[in-house]
Amino acid sequence: MGVVDGFMNFLERLGGKTIEVTEKPMRRIPQGKSVQERLRALKQLQKEVEKESFEDEREKQMEEMLEWRKREMQSSFSDRLAEALLRYFKGPITSLTNSLKGLDQDLYRANINTPKEKYVATMVVVSVFAAFFLMITGYLLFLSFENILLLGFLGFVGGFMYMRQYPKMVWRRRVMEVERALPYALRHMASLLSAGVGVAESMLSVAKADYGPISEEFELVLMDMRTGSSFEDAMTRFEQKMDSESVSRVVKQMLRAVKFGGNLADIMYKMAEDFSFEYRMKLVEYVQKVNGVSFIYMFLTIVTPTMFVVGILAGSVMAQGLIMPPSTIAIMLLLAFPALSLIIINMIKKGEPR
Repeated sequence: MGVVDGFMNFLERLGGKTIEVTEKPMRRIPQGKSVQERLRALKQLQKEVEKESFEDEREKQMEEMLEWRKREMQSSFSDRLAEALLRYFKGPITSLTNSLKGLDQDLYRANINTPKEKYVATMVVVSVFAAFFLMITGYLLFLSFENILLLGFLGFVGGFMYMRQYPKMVWRRRVMEVERALPYALRHMASLLSAGVGVAESMLSVAKADYGPISEEFELVLMDMRTGSSFEDAMTRFEQKMDSESVSRVVKQMLRAVKFGGNLADIMYKMAEDFSFEYRMKLVEYVQKVNGVSFIYMFLTIVTPTMFVVGILAGSVMAQGLIMPPSTIAIMLLLAFPALSLIIINMIKKGEPR
């Protein structure tokens, strides 16, 4: 009984406190006064309530602003500049975006989840920075005003063209990484298929494994299937996205085996072995080519600049004065020869087997 009485007393105190809190605003109204005094008190109470509501709304706005600033600080500086440029120059950016054909497909293939307009704004920002950097370089090299402007124009055009080709470069790199990981992913799937696991489940296992871009692409294929696409349609879109001969062979074999039946595990084992053998043969050929190009690279990047400096010094001594302006010499040594070196490295890199 003591416990029941104590619990009832607690409920009574709780109810009394609740009534006291709810009636607290009403106690501000004077009792036993005239109608005018009570109306003035009601107006004052209304002003206090509106003031409290305004303060609550202001605090909510401040919290939203702080949250927005937090998200802004987490994004990169180039993204913030691109968003600002898109906000104030949306019309010209949209017109420029419409003139760039195939950009949306390139962004899709490169798996770059950025709207076209925002990416074009980023292209403009990068181009402006490239132009500014080259103009500062020309100023430090004491070039003429016309040459500085020319460098700025070339920097803007070069930066814009690079950013336009960037999605294609990302896509090619992803295709190369997918082709490299393809034998390992096929062996993974074949082992699961041999154990009686289905094709979709084996693809899910590859997607959860760490095979790089091919795991990401398999995850996208499975997401496409979850949204209602058939296995054939999802795999066909994957084949078109990669646009690779090796991927096309794998997709066709998988669709043929699923549609007409067959031992898909053995087929995948065989394709994995074929891809590994082809890669080894390409690697041997690549090493032989690099051995031949290495001599040319050393000659153009080490011997040629040395001969250039020696020739300039010898000619200047004979002519009793510089035969070439210092700015031209600086451009040749700081820009031309390093650019030639980068071109050769890029050619060697492009020849690397997939």
